[in-house]
Amino acid sequence: MESWSVHHLYKNAEDKIGKNGAISIKMYAQRLISRRLPVIFSLKHLSQITGIEYAILSNTVKRRREVANYRMFSVKKRSGGRRFIHAPSCELFKLQRFINQEILQKCIPHHASFAFHGPDGIQECAARHCGAKWLFQFDLKDFFYTINESSVFEIFHGLGYSNILSFELARLCTTTHLPITFSNTVLARPRHDASLPYPTLPNSRVLGVLPQGAPSSTMISNLAARSLDEKLELYANKVGLVYTRYADDICLSGYDLPASLSVGKIRSSILSIIRSCGFFENEDKIRIAGPGSRKLVLGLLVDGEHPKLSKEMRHRVKRLTHAIAKYGPSMVAAHEKEKFDSVFGFQNHVIGLFAFIKGIDKAFYQKQWNRLSQVIWLT
Repeated sequence: MESWSVHHLYKNAEDKIGKNGAISIKMYAQRLISRRLPVIFSLKHLSQITGIEYAILSNTVKRRREVANYRMFSVKKRSGGRRFIHAPSCELFKLQRFINQEILQKCIPHHASFAFHGPDGIQECAARHCGAKWLFQFDLKDFFYTINESSVFEIFHGLGYSNILSFELARLCTTTHLPITFSNTVLARPRHDASLPYPTLPNSRVLGVLPQGAPSSTMISNLAARSLDEKLELYANKVGLVYTRYADDICLSGYDLPASLSVGKIRSSILSIIRSCGFFENEDKIRIAGPGSRKLVLGLLVDGEHPKLSKEMRHRVKRLTHAIAKYGPSMVAAHEKEKFDSVFGFQNHVIGLFAFIKGIDKAFYQKQWNRLSQVIWLT
């Protein structure tokens, strides 16, 4: 990162744009420095800081590099259907990683949001609901695609960046290159604040959305959903519930429900808030669990004092461990071909699964992982 004094900045600016302009530039820089954010004056300045060609940045902002910027592919979801991934080009990945590390990671998401920051997000999130008699669970449909560039503009503008640079940063972090599945679909559009001077370019009728797979998208999604978090937590506090969100997974829990509110009324109120914030629920994934029923949050049992692995999860891990140790990952992947596109996909799933259980039950993790220590994995 660059290091310089605002006094030198003021002196150099005064010679070129006069005293009033120099004061404005100095105040802009001081505002960003006070927030520990990189001082960026323009797209060209961003190009100099990151070492990425200005033409690449400029054409990305103008939406002239959408296909070149992303390699798009899909992976199977265990729950059915496919998840579309945007893999950024080397230049764009470098830029988005800079934006994430130097700008977005300096921001603090809502305290009820647990995804994409902190090592124990899943366990900590589930722990908030331990001992609850009631669980209200919702899944946000097409979460990343419902966050558009106007919402991203608001984030950067709110951090103190100029109007035009906030617009350019929003364009650099979003895309109009969507799967054909969504090409003719009108997705939820969070309305940006009408009082903000959101710039537009000629012939730019389509608003870009967050690409799933970009290093900047995860934290942006957290920050863009702050209004949703605030409104749902306000409602939760009002009716005596606990609220958390892990990416697109929303959970509200309670020990007792208010006598004046029915389960249906609570469900309706939550859905109303979700939709008012520009998001849509996945109707097939709404779950309401009452007293006596089994309660899972993010795959963990929360019926005791601490989150724990379910019997089904333990059985699944044992089954995979035994099969991989005996037959090897390639043979097991072939058997699981309906769930995974390739051996690499299966291998990544297993590694992610073991990373998940390691944070929940280290003894169980170590016992199962030791059985795989001699297995030859693909690299």
